[in-house]
Amino acid sequence: LAVAILLLAGVWAGLAAAAGVTAVVWALSGSPWPALAAAIPSMGAFWAASAGRYITEYDWTVGESPDGLRLDHGLLDRAHETVPPGRVQTVRIVEPLLWRRRGWVRVELDVAGSKNTVLLPVADRDTAGMVIARVLPGVDVRAVAGAMRPVPRRARWCVPLWWRGYGFTAEGPVFAARHGLVSRTLSLVPHAKVQSVRLRQGPWTRARGLADVTVDTGANKSVTARLRDAAEARAVTRAQADRSRTGRREALPDRWMTGR
Repeated sequence: LAVAILLLAGVWAGLAAAAGVTAVVWALSGSPWPALAAAIPSMGAFWAASAGRYITEYDWTVGESPDGLRLDHGLLDRAHETVPPGRVQTVRIVEPLLWRRRGWVRVELDVAGSKNTVLLPVADRDTAGMVIARVLPGVDVRAVAGAMRPVPRRARWCVPLWWRGYGFTAEGPVFAARHGLVSRTLSLVPHAKVQSVRLRQGPWTRARGLADVTVDTGANKSVTARLRDAAEARAVTRAQADRSRTGRREALPDRWMTGR
């Protein structure tokens, strides 16, 4: 965990920002006290992203209970929470740049009625896949990643360079969208948890024959498949209603060992 945190670019960016702000304010004011006051917020952010995160996520363990996955973690104060699989609205697999060579990922989630957003702070891809399969039964993360369809090449005129990071698939039990080049994020929304679906086109994307498809979940969050071909986006929007109805009929109970 400590190594993983140190390999996050955001941690060092926060430290650099704190040092830069301190130096600039000191140079302009000629006094260390305004510089110290200006550095406090930046140092607080650095602490939260590094030591604070380590203290919170220390000794993170995931176990099974009759009601779902049980999460236990914390160095100073132990926190305990149970994640009922049926209440999971979205799962996100985050791959920071410096974690990829080590095969590490972070797994986040949105759970209806819960403020916790972390399922695994750091894990190898195989372990992450096994845990995700428990909260999203029937989902094979490798298969989903392999089924990702890239955006059309003309999307480069809308989002230069970063267009290469976008991908999408709705095959299987989830609506899956990917974004990011430096830090890649794959978002998985079970079809049964989609509350609404929207198609959006701005003037520039409309001129390029592209559109975004956004699904909303019960956790008041949304996931967007960006820069899809407009015809594909319209077809996905129409088909998603059927996928959601089918998903809700076939959905498992919220808690593993209780009836429907």
